[in-house]
Amino acid sequence: MKKILFDLTKTQPVNGSKYHGGGKYGLEVFYKLAEIAPQKISGFFDDSLFIEEKVLDVCAKNDIPLIKASSKTVVQAAKECGGVLYSPLYDPIYKTDPEIEVVLTIHDMRPLEMVGDSFEKFYKHKRKLIGTLLLKLGLSGLRQRLIQTKKFNSVLREQRDIFNQKNFHIVTVSEHSKYAMLSFVPSLQSDDIQVFYSPSTIKDERSDDCDNPYGKYYLIVSGNRWLKNGARAMMAFDELMSERPDFEGKVVVTGLPTLDDLEISIKNRERFSCVGYVDEGTLKQLYRNAYALVYPSLNEGFGYPPLEAMHEGCPVLASATASITEVCGGAAIYFNPFLINEIKMRILYLENQDVRKKMIADGRERELEVRQKQTSDLEKLCLYILSFGEDA
Repeated sequence: MKKILFDLTKTQPVNGSKYHGGGKYGLEVFYKLAEIAPQKISGFFDDSLFIEEKVLDVCAKNDIPLIKASSKTVVQAAKECGGVLYSPLYDPIYKTDPEIEVVLTIHDMRPLEMVGDSFEKFYKHKRKLIGTLLLKLGLSGLRQRLIQTKKFNSVLREQRDIFNQKNFHIVTVSEHSKYAMLSFVPSLQSDDIQVFYSPSTIKDERSDDCDNPYGKYYLIVSGNRWLKNGARAMMAFDELMSERPDFEGKVVVTGLPTLDDLEISIKNRERFSCVGYVDEGTLKQLYRNAYALVYPSLNEGFGYPPLEAMHEGCPVLASATASITEVCGGAAIYFNPFLINEIKMRILYLENQDVRKKMIADGRERELEVRQKQTSDLEKLCLYILSFGEDA
């Protein structure tokens, strides 16, 4: 029987990161495929890397064959399984054999939409030696423009090459991402791209553990990533704390080990708590106890954190950019993520308790609405993938 080969390597650690968005997405798709039609899929994984125990259990329970990367390439494995490959993330190796059919999820056009940002230089881990030298010489703007031009042109060529592969069938996770693709690749037609919302990662189980050592606090997630734009939000809070003695509350920042990992001036350092990486259980608790999630992201293909916050009854202040407005609808308070003063305005607006109560109610309703679409779209995506196999 001809089977769909699922590239599970894309759910395994990437660049040293054990868990990542594309990996979580891929796992949800794999589990649903295993539920719908286990006899029609095989898995390919890197036997030298960590793989979720649940993946192995699901494969054993459903007699899903697993092929090891140490024995052959993913393209070789796909040809042996019947010539159809699904992957939740792109890999250049897929282009090496035009005879295989590749169903591929491309989550966003972020490398083209957001090549860089003037605040990127404040994130220490992003800076190379030459960048530090140019910064000290006052030439960081020139460096940024050179990087953007070179990177943009390189990525644009690569992306157009991907989309022009006749054996590639493209899936994406939001209408925003679809129309970004159509914008950057004029040869594409609307029917060339299928849109299925990212699967929900929300679990309904609740914990009675609601310990909150911070009092009133605002939450910023992924503070170590310039694309998530935490630095501007932190500066907005710091200015409010200095300008308004009656402004209460702290700021908790995940993903950032210490304030010193950002080279921005923070006057009210004692009111910021950097907690570094947190597990999903801790993050749920942080959402549940926060006065609000402030999500100043510069670009998202879909964007899970606002929905996760809404589910926990945490109101959301978010960027009016990319897919965020599509996903959050009217259940978030929006701002221009490049304007610190506008972020401040929205923070102050949420001090109105009537507004906050409404945003909590609207958020719960919106998250449920989106989750219903995510559930429906996950099944549609799996049926679409299976349609490329025999007897589907």
